Order: sequence, then structure tokens, then C-alpha cells
Amino acid sequence: MMNCFICITALLLASLNAANGFHIVLAGGTGKVGRELSSKLVQDGHDVTILCRNAFLAAAPSKVSSDFGWLGQSFLEKYPGIKLRDWDGGDLLDIVGQDWVGWQDDALSKADCVVNLCGGFTQQREMATERIVRESLRCNPTALQITVAPKDEE
Repeated sequence: MMNCFICITALLLASLNAANGFHIVLAGGTGKVGRELSSKLVQDGHDVTILCRNAFLAAAPSKVSSDFGWLGQSFLEKYPGIKLRDWDGGDLLDIVGQDWVGWQDDALSKADCVVNLCGGFTQQREMATERIVRESLRCNPTALQITVAPKDEE
């Protein structure tokens, strides 16, 4: 699975290296893979918006919860081209962030590429995957879609 993701990421970076100034949205990008991908994209001259369940905790100076992804204040200061945006994560019954309303119009309408890193290991992650694809196609059908969503058995 990880080899597949690395190949997809390499293809994405190769296609974007020819141009600068793309706006890339990473759903679920506060994990280890999202951290590496977002920093590389920003270094290559692109803007990145990371959709996360709780932007406040993702940007905190130190990790305070293992339930949510964390990038940290120093990481975000080092890469000012990375912005965090709360979103509903596909589960409208379990919204965590405080400012999630309108995430589709804020983030997706101006995206050149949407990379979905939510995975598919749980029902909630499958709902997040469905949500980001559905809303991306509704708000911005011309954006390139890259979805990595493995199942448990994979």
C-alpha cells in the first residue's frame, strides 16, 4: 500500500514540478505522509490547504491528543504556504473543529488538485473519502482528484 502511495505521490510531484503556483488541497494531511507531501509541495512553490478535523490541535505547539493529526506550530511557521482548514471529515454527527462551515467553498473552489489521504480503514474514513470526492466534484469538477483509500484487508 505504501509503495502505491509513494508512486502516486511521485507522479503528482513530477506533473506539478513543471509549473509553480498550484493550489493543492490535502484531506487528512496532518499525518506523517501529509507532512512530507505538504512540505515538499510548498518548497516547490505551491500553496497547500490541509483539511483537518481540528485545526487548533493540529497547529498546537505540542501534541495534546493522539486522536487527531498534528503538524505543530513550528512546522507551520517554517512552511507559511501551508494553511489548515477545519472540515466535517464526512461525519456530520461527529464534528470536532469549531469553524468547519463553508470548507467546501473556501478550500475546494480554488483547488487545482485535491489529494485525499483519509484512507479507508474505518467507516468514518470511508465517509470522509466519499465526502471529499463528492464535494470536490460539486464545487470544482475540473480539479485533479487523487484518492488513496485502502481497505483493512489491503
